[in-house]
Amino acid sequence: MNKSKVLVLGSLAFDYIMGFKENFINAVSVNHEKEEYQSTITADSRQQFFGGTAGNIAYNLGLLNITEVFLLGSVGKDFESLGYRDHITQFDNIELGVDVHEQLFTAACYIVNDIKSNQMIIFHGGALDKCKEIDLKDKIKDPENYSYAINSTQSVDAMNCFSEQLYNLKIPIIFDPGQVTPLFPKELLINNIKKSDILIGNMYEIRQIMNKTGLNMEELIKIINAIIITKGSEGSELIYKDAREKIFRTNIPIAPPNTLIDTTGAGDGYRAGILSGLTLNMTLLDSCRLGAIIGSFVVETSGAQTQRFDINEVKKRFFKVFGYIPPQLERR
Repeated sequence: MNKSKVLVLGSLAFDYIMGFKENFINAVSVNHEKEEYQSTITADSRQQFFGGTAGNIAYNLGLLNITEVFLLGSVGKDFESLGYRDHITQFDNIELGVDVHEQLFTAACYIVNDIKSNQMIIFHGGALDKCKEIDLKDKIKDPENYSYAINSTQSVDAMNCFSEQLYNLKIPIIFDPGQVTPLFPKELLINNIKKSDILIGNMYEIRQIMNKTGLNMEELIKIINAIIITKGSEGSELIYKDAREKIFRTNIPIAPPNTLIDTTGAGDGYRAGILSGLTLNMTLLDSCRLGAIIGSFVVETSGAQTQRFDINEVKKRFFKVFGYIPPQLERR
């Protein structure tokens, strides 16, 4: 049976990026003894972007148009009025299955950057906190048609619920705990990893996973098929084992972008490339290389969902960087 679908789980959020033409240090008053804090920030610019891990991944999957995408999540009353629904459903291959909570707002991240590139970040979960109530059995009627699901960063409760449900539905899992890794209890984190096929995170997050679980890399790879470590400008690393339990480690370079504007969402683009490659039955290594290519397009614009590319541009850049095009990709 052709497993032509992927399931994307994670956050859908609005990102508000603001600029402050001063140093935060000069705008903050702190009295540690009285535990008093005062700060007045007057932003000189503000941009609204569509964001969230699930939204960013799905957007790139939409541009690639290789696989059918089912995007699930919980959103608020502003999801439609602020344009997110129209934005993400512009792609024919994306099916949106969000629960709308009219009494809540869609998750939002407010980021202020000062002249020293210091950041002040406020995140409001809003409707995102309702994801733990989603029953995948009610949403997914054909689990046998899904090649993979990515269980990306949101609350521990939601990620754990999704791992259990996906495991029972026999849909292979890419586990992506991200910044909530420290919030996982040790045994729960190990249990989620055991239920998954692939673990992905940046260097800091994978180190946190090892510290939290008490497992080193060799012990970790024994309970999962593959580990992908993203390393920013240093590329990424794929660690996997064969049928005889022999462990292999391969470094994957970045794909140089035409211009570097904003790295926000590059990792989510990388994940979209992996999902697309695996759906095409490409090797995991080639899928990671495709991820590197997609990430390179993301950094060429501001925001995680403003880049544009098509499959021909992807193939051209893949050949330029790696010297070949996987046959499964060539046929697209």
